[in-house]
Amino acid sequence: MSSLRNYGIAAPHGPNMDGHHVATEQLYAMSQNEQGVFQTILKPDDSYDENGTYWADLPIMQRIKFVNKVNNAETKKELSATWAMIKRDPLSPIGYYFRNMVIPGAGLLLEGYVLFSIGNVKPLLQAAFPRCWKSHKICNSTWIAALDYLEIVGIIVGQILVGIIGDWLGRRWGLIQDATIMFIGLLMLTASWGVT
Repeated sequence: MSSLRNYGIAAPHGPNMDGHHVATEQLYAMSQNEQGVFQTILKPDDSYDENGTYWADLPIMQRIKFVNKVNNAETKKELSATWAMIKRDPLSPIGYYFRNMVIPGAGLLLEGYVLFSIGNVKPLLQAAFPRCWKSHKICNSTWIAALDYLEIVGIIVGQILVGIIGDWLGRRWGLIQDATIMFIGLLMLTASWGVT
């Protein structure tokens, strides 16, 4: 019996040129070892119980028991890692906390502040320069509206660039580049309040 798969790629072994394999066989059949590897990847212990049931599909009491078991295991792991850091250097948990929690949080805070402040700049500019920003006597209203549009365009372009940089160089450098650009923009935004 001939099959269309005899003439195509038919992964993983290619076209059936010599007749040694059956083109209609189950190509996804795995050995026990392969299946064991994929089960640990596809069904991690912190999401699936020992029977392979997803934690959210468990009955409520078993779900609570499972979540508590996973939380207790993670807490034990984190506390033992923290204790090991304290034994090496008593101040190392503080440095770890600042490197991994405070600085990334400050980056998110900076980004939120810039977006919030751009939205608040427009009423202030209307109050400070009413002939331009309110009545549009000396400024084009299209250019005034461009402030809002450029914010959205900047967000889109920035997300694309951070994604590309994150894929090529790693997420850390993408976030550093993002925070640097946001900080420079924040400096320019702050400097715009100057009178000279």
